[in-house]
Amino acid sequence: MRQLILAFASSISDISSHGWNAVMGEANPFCRYEFLLALEQSHSACAATGWIPRHLCVFDASGIASLEYGEINGDNMVLSSLGAQHFIDLPLLAVMPLYQKSHSYGEYVFDWAWAQAYERHDLDYYPKWVNAIPFTPVQGRRLGIKPELANVEQMRIAELLLLTLNRQLMLERDDIQLSSWHSLFVEPSQTPLFECLSAPLLRRLGTQFHWHNRGYRDFEDFLAGFSSRKRKNILKERAQLQPFNLKFHFVEGGQISPSQWQTFIQCYQLTYLKRSGHRGYLTPAFFQQLGAQLAAHILLLVVEDAKGEMIAGALYLKGENALGLKCLYGRYWGTTVELDGLHFEACYYQGIQYCIEHGIYLFDAGAQGEHKVLRGFEPVEIYSYHNIAHPGFKAAIADFVMQETEQMQQYIVQMRDILPYKKAT
Repeated sequence: MRQLILAFASSISDISSHGWNAVMGEANPFCRYEFLLALEQSHSACAATGWIPRHLCVFDASGIASLEYGEINGDNMVLSSLGAQHFIDLPLLAVMPLYQKSHSYGEYVFDWAWAQAYERHDLDYYPKWVNAIPFTPVQGRRLGIKPELANVEQMRIAELLLLTLNRQLMLERDDIQLSSWHSLFVEPSQTPLFECLSAPLLRRLGTQFHWHNRGYRDFEDFLAGFSSRKRKNILKERAQLQPFNLKFHFVEGGQISPSQWQTFIQCYQLTYLKRSGHRGYLTPAFFQQLGAQLAAHILLLVVEDAKGEMIAGALYLKGENALGLKCLYGRYWGTTVELDGLHFEACYYQGIQYCIEHGIYLFDAGAQGEHKVLRGFEPVEIYSYHNIAHPGFKAAIADFVMQETEQMQQYIVQMRDILPYKKAT
């Protein structure tokens, strides 16, 4: 039986980039080492912004004579009191991207009501732990486990990781006391890993709206599947921009010029400022580092006016899902002008056209937004998993989640009923 060492990393830079990508995979750009490194090194996700890295790692310590590194939890496993950087030369078997949070911003699975309930009872809901990708409501692996391991061993490691989080909730601490931990936007293929415990976690159902490519020849072929009235609505919406003679063109990551990056960042910050009163969660340094390290995954839609000046931009990322199907992710956008229909054109219709032209199966244009449904985006189920330390609140939240699940299931059915596609006869 393998000897395992579990250790926390206070920075992703304490972990081997090769080891991280080997267990988390490289197809989903948001789960890659480079994406998380850019978040941390740009100070977008750091202690000052309320995202303290606590990445949980599992190392293969087989062959080491003694496991005198910390608390022995049995089953040939040690939870080390040392940081993960001390074991960087050992084979990495698994990782869990994990953050200590002092708020619930940038998560997109909303638990504000839970925090308010704690506050009403003079209890602290923060800090909590979040197993997620900061500021990124995109499904992906939340447990990275070496794929060469047998299924039984993968399940064993998943169980050890989850049990380790549960034990952390029970610890009496002088500095902090965690209220809970949360795994958000769990990839469907990984839900069995989160359902392996004898004491089940709380499973929460949500929804997003994704576009699926069904072999369309072009945008007109896509619209041909709409009912007549809803097809006319889309055409009318796109026609709003025709008088302005705007030009839309995609630029691959490696071809994006410094001036295009600078203008896009300005557009992003200005749009966030108008909407939310701040310049966005992500710093300019994040985008610059992302462009340098993940160029192959990046796609920038440049919007120019009739004079050829860039007035808006939308940043997309390309990748694959767990089934190996190509995906396009619409992530960030901004503009210096206010034009009716520009957001829908830049963030939805141009993305759909790109998917059709390049044979991309799925287009995830971001969180929420039931307005997407009338534009051909279909509701999909999104799952998150939660554990609450306080027994009374755990029971109350479990009851809430059960009722919410019933409501969400009804909502998904309602959204499917208003899809614009022609009804089958």
